Amino acid sequence: MLARRRLLAFTQKINPRYLPGWVHEDICRRLERFSREVEEGKSPRLMLLMPPRHGKSELASRVFPAWHLGRCPDHEFIACSYNVSLAMSFSRKVKEVINDPVYEAIFDTRLHPDFQAAEEWAIKGHRGGYVAAGVGGGITGKGAHILTIDDPIKNAEEAQSADLREKLWEWYTSTAYTRLAPGGGVLIIQTWWHDDDLAGKLQNAMKADDEADAFEVVKYPAIAEADEWLDTTTDEIIRVEHDEPAATRDDDAPTCRMRAVSRAHARGLNVGHLRYLRAKGEALHPARYGLSRLLQIRKTLPTQWWSALYQQNPVPDEGVYFTKDMFRSGPSPRLADCYVSVAFDFAISEKQQNDYTVGTVTLLDSDDILHFVDRVRFKSADADFIVKSIVNLCKKWHNPSIQLGVEDGQIYRAISAPLKREMARQRVYPSLQLLKPITDKQARARTLQGRMQQGMVSFSDKAEWYDQMRTEMLRFPSGVHDDQVDSAAWNAIMVAGRQPPRKQLARPMKSWKDRLAGAGDGTHMAA
Repeated sequence: MLARRRLLAFTQKINPRYLPGWVHEDICRRLERFSREVEEGKSPRLMLLMPPRHGKSELASRVFPAWHLGRCPDHEFIACSYNVSLAMSFSRKVKEVINDPVYEAIFDTRLHPDFQAAEEWAIKGHRGGYVAAGVGGGITGKGAHILTIDDPIKNAEEAQSADLREKLWEWYTSTAYTRLAPGGGVLIIQTWWHDDDLAGKLQNAMKADDEADAFEVVKYPAIAEADEWLDTTTDEIIRVEHDEPAATRDDDAPTCRMRAVSRAHARGLNVGHLRYLRAKGEALHPARYGLSRLLQIRKTLPTQWWSALYQQNPVPDEGVYFTKDMFRSGPSPRLADCYVSVAFDFAISEKQQNDYTVGTVTLLDSDDILHFVDRVRFKSADADFIVKSIVNLCKKWHNPSIQLGVEDGQIYRAISAPLKREMARQRVYPSLQLLKPITDKQARARTLQGRMQQGMVSFSDKAEWYDQMRTEMLRFPSGVHDDQVDSAAWNAIMVAGRQPPRKQLARPMKSWKDRLAGAGDGTHMAA
């Protein structure tokens, strides 16, 4: 029976009115794999980050436990939420599913008649069962093949409390995590409230320590910030960033897909093994929250809460290297009045396989202010695409002063010859500077940090990429990605020894008397 093997089919059997979107199909597929890996004792780790009211708990905390216990009745669950009341509410919903006649027609699993309390219940004739607990509560003596944590933070007040975030972390590491059975799995389902909450700490731990638990982290923003594709060979969601206008309500689905395919091809991606999900600007689950509704919500929320709750991209309170008060934004100066620098940071090592290649453009004005005016960011390793990206950016911002900085390494050596040919073909001739990473990223960031502390850096106030870049800089050096920081730092280093351009004083217009006087002695009349 399909419902025994497929979680989505099971969900629709239990609730025939359930209308899934692609996001729920994706979640079900990941939960199925998680379940199989628990059965096989592979210690899976899965983190699903999703906006509120989009159906994450319905699948992960109500339907999934019942489905898994139907397949593995000897397994034990520990399910936690921000308080015991909510955890017991999930527990009751799981029991309702198991007691449903539809469930009984699919699985042989039954509840123990004498052991059915909301906080703890057991499976009849098996060792399996379910324990509900609040975050921070005691679960001593209990074991778990699956530990689920669903929304460990209640609200903004809790998210902003450093003490509560630290207590949550201590509870997870010293209490909850220790209850896992050998080969057991950890499933975290939450809205990502704060950069330093449980989800944030676990991601930072992954980056800082190769021995830390390797979570599969899946983020589902309410409104797509790039075209989204599923790589069916790796299960990674590929985001193709671009500067084209976002999808609108006037664009039909085929049109959006056609444009997304064209952009993916331009990135050198093989769409043969990619599954199209949605275009930039589209809602995550329009049947529940359409784009108009989401845009209304965005207007009512402070930017930081929209970014966290709905886009799953919380902005840190303060950074270690860069703080909020360092950031200035405003209009860009005239290209002709500035020195231009373009710097590229390549994702090159195996450890950087999930990092981006980033190019940033700066204009240095006569007041020695460094203006960040453009940025490209992509994951493609295709040499032709990298070359085209570099040349197109240099062509877009070309003036006689332009200099191009690229990291000296295996990527540059691979693209050096085709890059020079393409530059010559398009008649783009920047001054080339090879950037040698003799210091680490943190040391390189100091030059940019110093400029920003003095108020000598500005960011384009109309750039779509500004918020994303600002967030990454605030998280540096503990954030998951640092490629934008490194490219920006290279730009600051490139202009460090450069004198700002002289101010171009406007030549005064000649009066009509001067022009008439000049006509008589053979001088040119034009101003």
